[in-house]
Amino acid sequence: MTSPDEIVAMELARLSAAFVAQLPAQVQAVEEQVTAWLDAPQDADRYDVLSHRVHQLQGSGSTFGCPGISRAARTLEQQIGALRRDITAGRVPAPAAIESAMAELQNEARRAQTPSQGPEASP
Repeated sequence: MTSPDEIVAMELARLSAAFVAQLPAQVQAVEEQVTAWLDAPQDADRYDVLSHRVHQLQGSGSTFGCPGISRAARTLEQQIGALRRDITAGRVPAPAAIESAMAELQNEARRAQTPSQGPEASP
């Protein structure tokens, strides 16, 4: 008979695998939203959608055993916030930090997709 703990562990493993499988699409959507926001950085709605998606990715990464995704999403979230503060303050934005954070998120998504580096093996 399967114990309740085993059932929970199996379900979490299934959900983690589904999360990892959809990571490329999630990261692509974030990248598209970053580009759209950078094209119109004064657009509060674009910022809100982007910020929410990145924040969700950050939390989901931890939940589903991908701490590298969470770290990269947290960094991206911080860079997006810093850029927004610069824009709001009338300073000329420097999106290079966002591009770097986005590249790190892409790298972590690829790492999570690699069988030997899957969610349970992420540092």
